[in-house]
Amino acid sequence: MHQNQPLISFSNFIKPISIGTILVSFISPICSVYAQSIISCREAVSQANEELIKGGNKSLKDEKALVSLLQKINRDDALPNTYVTSAKAKQAGWSGADTDSLWEASWTLNKKSIGGDPIQNAALPKSVRWYSADIESVRGLRSSKRLIYSTDDPYRYLTNNTYRSLVKIQECQ
Repeated sequence: MHQNQPLISFSNFIKPISIGTILVSFISPICSVYAQSIISCREAVSQANEELIKGGNKSLKDEKALVSLLQKINRDDALPNTYVTSAKAKQAGWSGADTDSLWEASWTLNKKSIGGDPIQNAALPKSVRWYSADIESVRGLRSSKRLIYSTDDPYRYLTNNTYRSLVKIQECQ
């Protein structure tokens, strides 16, 4: 080795590249590490369901439907078109009572569920606006199971007793 040569030559590691490439090469590893830390929605729902059971609550019957709903909200920041707000359901003829079937109120509500209504709960972070979506409705009748979500927060919450207790669903994809 020559006396004036550095121990490590950075010319072996750094090649002339454009600014756009630098951004990509430095951001891409960060994004991929971040993406790897997010679990699948299937795993997140399974974990939340286990928490429900540990808490002495009824478990979800249809994890697959909740996984699909979470993925839709995560992708589009919106509920599927099978959901209507309480206000829209009432405009279409629904009484608003949980004991009355949406599906029997109007043909426009057939196969619909209630979702997209704002919700406030002392257990939820106050910094974002939260919404609810019915899950596991049967023949247009509301169940006590709800998904609580926000388009501003990656975490979701699950209740199976109409908001009396909440189980956090991990951020998922």
